[in-house]
Amino acid sequence: MNTLHLRRLERLGFWVWIVIVFGVLLALLVLATAATVRHAMLKGASLSPGQSDLVMAIADYPGRAKAAVMEIAGAASGKTYALAFDRTDVETPAWQRKFPAPADPGYVLLSGVDPQGRQSSVRLIRIADGREMAHWTPDWADILARSTKSPFAPGITRQTVRAFHPLLLADGDIIFNTSGAMVRQGLCGGKPVWVLDEVLHHSNQRDTDGNIWTPSVGGGGFDDNPFLAARVRDDAIARISPDGRLLERRSFARIMRDNGLEALLLGTQGMQLNIDPIHINEIAIAPNSGKFWQQGDLLISARHLSTLFLYRPSTGRIVWHQTGPWMNQHAAAFVDDHSISVLNNNIIAAAPLDQPFVRAGDTNQFMVFDFRTGAVTRPFKLLIEAARPVTMTEGRARLLPDGGLFFEESNSGRLLRFTRDGLMWSFVNDVADDRIGGLSWSRYITAENAEPTLHAIAARNCAAGG
Repeated sequence: MNTLHLRRLERLGFWVWIVIVFGVLLALLVLATAATVRHAMLKGASLSPGQSDLVMAIADYPGRAKAAVMEIAGAASGKTYALAFDRTDVETPAWQRKFPAPADPGYVLLSGVDPQGRQSSVRLIRIADGREMAHWTPDWADILARSTKSPFAPGITRQTVRAFHPLLLADGDIIFNTSGAMVRQGLCGGKPVWVLDEVLHHSNQRDTDGNIWTPSVGGGGFDDNPFLAARVRDDAIARISPDGRLLERRSFARIMRDNGLEALLLGTQGMQLNIDPIHINEIAIAPNSGKFWQQGDLLISARHLSTLFLYRPSTGRIVWHQTGPWMNQHAAAFVDDHSISVLNNNIIAAAPLDQPFVRAGDTNQFMVFDFRTGAVTRPFKLLIEAARPVTMTEGRARLLPDGGLFFEESNSGRLLRFTRDGLMWSFVNDVADDRIGGLSWSRYITAENAEPTLHAIAARNCAAGG
């Protein structure tokens, strides 16, 4: 072997060595960075509060930069990026488009991406002919300016803010939350009637006094344990007045602890601290009293515990709870004087999109639990399996007065309306030829319940784009 060839081999060996060393150093840097970020997220003792804030700000920078780029791109192109999906990523051969539906006398209060406004808005749509009866376009710039940024509601921008679970009022206003605030928006547009600057998230339901129960965060559930107080999200239930005042907030962690459920709250997490152990996503209000609950009792869905709770605010007691068979569920509701319903997302927590279920081929499910017998049934089982809804998170499912079922596949931008015998209609929130807009907890409104609002709309004469 000549000298020139040996020198080439030596140079090659040197660069191979350099690449290996660089790769090892890079791997160590990635591991060290991940460990530091995790330590900061858990507020570990090795970092001061200021150091933790700096670490989290640096770690959050790529996500904020991406959000800013999407916001600029969306404004420049006329398309919404953050809240819409590529059609090929969500649509399957099981989907149908069957809308409008002349046989349905009801309305949809649709919250989702607006193809014209390129942002989250709310529309009241008559199902029989698809006519838009009213359109609420929130002043998102004003709302965000009046909302304090919170670590419990990160990454909210003009491109990502959403109008969650709007309530339709008789005067034509709507009330919704953004996860970082609650808003009352007038029918004819303009700035909001009020903005409550509190972390309020997921469902909004009104009680007999017109007050709104909604999930929140805080309330001192771990005041006696500084380690947990600094690290664990303390989900709460909140009651809001119609004029936008926080009337009360109760820590649900404290409620569980006071009711002897610390093992369920903190004792099933293995060797890792769960910093979001409860994750309330629904508070339903008992409309009447009976054998199994009292009027005003709250049915509470805790997604991360796969557990439903029946809570009595008047006494502070949890009078019933059950874990499963629902899993990572949403949309718990009272059905009659002895039954409740729930949307079983049936999803493995944190599973990848291509493996969301325990069994291949599963879908979301709708369940009814009967307190008299303890039995769980699955009405609409075959119809739902044929429609194949798969919303990894979120989702709505409600029995209707006529015995049908209203279903929102939030993550895929699809609404379904079943009769007891078949699929009555299917609405897809198409915002472009290649994109489907996400949904943010829409409601089915009966003709009777919509009537007062329709009178207000006619009186104000601002239905089109108001």
